[in-house]
Amino acid sequence: MKIIAVGNPLYGDDGVGAAVLERVRATGAFPGAELIDAGVDALSLIDRFEDGELHVIVDAARMGLEPGRVARFAPGEVSLGIAGDRLSLHGFGLAETFALAERIDRLPRRLVVVGVEPQSLEIDRGLSDAVASAVPEVLEIIKAEVHSDEADHPGH
Repeated sequence: MKIIAVGNPLYGDDGVGAAVLERVRATGAFPGAELIDAGVDALSLIDRFEDGELHVIVDAARMGLEPGRVARFAPGEVSLGIAGDRLSLHGFGLAETFALAERIDRLPRRLVVVGVEPQSLEIDRGLSDAVASAVPEVLEIIKAEVHSDEADHPGH
C-alpha cells in the first residue's frame, strides 16, 4: 500500500496530505505502507504507480463544502484543471496525471483520492483548525479502504 501526500505545506491547508503522513509516522498506523510526499509535482506520481497495490492519495480539494469536510473519490471523479475560479496549485494536477497515466496504461486499478476542503490556501505555514481536526477522519477513511481492499484482494 502507498499513502501519497500531494500539496505544499507553505500554503496553509494545502499541507493536509503532509500532515496525514506525519500522523501516520507518529502513530505507527499502517505498518508496511510506503509513505510518499509528492509535494506539488503530481506528474511524478506516474513513476510511483504500481498496479496490484492500493494507492491512497491525500490532498486539499476545493469541493464547495464546509472547510474540513472530507470526501473520497475514484480517479475518474477528480475534475480537470479549475476548481471554482482558481487553477490548481499543482502545475499538472491530479486529474491530468490520472488521464495521462490511463493513456499510457500506468493508472493503478486500486487507487482512491481523499480530499479535504481547505479553509485557506494562502501563504501560511500550518493548517487551519477545521482542516487539522479532519486528519483523524482521513485516517479512518484510509483504514476503511485498507479493510475493503483486503476483503477484495486477499493476500495483498
